[in-house]
Amino acid sequence: MADRRYETLVLIHPDLGEPGSKELAERIRKLIEDQGGTVSQLQEWGLRDLAYVLAKQRRAFYALFEYRCPSKALLEIERNLKLMERVLRFVSVRQAENAPPAAPRPARRHEREEVEFEGAREFEGLGDEGS
Repeated sequence: MADRRYETLVLIHPDLGEPGSKELAERIRKLIEDQGGTVSQLQEWGLRDLAYVLAKQRRAFYALFEYRCPSKALLEIERNLKLMERVLRFVSVRQAENAPPAAPRPARRHEREEVEFEGAREFEGLGDEGS
């Protein structure tokens, strides 16, 4: 069977930290290559907010893999991703042969860690007045 183009986006648990997420991304790259695939691009987007709470987490490290592999190898790759405890979610999509590669996205850094709305700084410490 001919190799097909795939793109897999993986959400990695934020407790691993930046070095741990990079290490897990390399393990996933090795998994793809061990299944006969060739990774053409790995983009690490860094720590980003999730659209909704997932496994009690509000953030995750994002990693996008673009690769070629046989369709049977994709099943094995997805099976292994399901077994990895630190992978929150993943989605694999078959790409058209003539589709352009994904444009690189820079990793985002959060300026404010826990401020959820613009006026939050005004309300910090208000709960301590009664103590």
